[in-house]
Amino acid sequence: MHLIGRSREQLKLLGDYLGLCRSGAPKELSKRLNHRNYLSESPHRFSVADLQQIADRVYEGFLKALIEFASQHVYHCDLCTQRGFICQICQHHDIIFPFESDTTVRCAECKTVFHQSCQAVYQEQNVFA
Repeated sequence: MHLIGRSREQLKLLGDYLGLCRSGAPKELSKRLNHRNYLSESPHRFSVADLQQIADRVYEGFLKALIEFASQHVYHCDLCTQRGFICQICQHHDIIFPFESDTTVRCAECKTVFHQSCQAVYQEQNVFA
């Protein structure tokens, strides 16, 4: 279930991006969600359809396809890309996003997004300073 929770959190963060996009992507996502828009609004809400897909072992694949569609849109959309972040620690020009949970971390206070590796080094240096 941990993987499902993480995927649902990613989908919620992606929903935040697509919700503000002026392209046709929000409508396409809604169609792909089977009009279960709560999936991109709250990572903690489940329906009977979700529970049935979990029992049938198809839910993770369903979420993965949604995340793939939404993330590819964000990566290739000029408007969505402008809402990305630059790591404030390394200042590398790569745009990073909070839904990239394998490689980024988000500050709970200021909501800035950092590379996980940069934040780990930064924290280590500040602990021993």
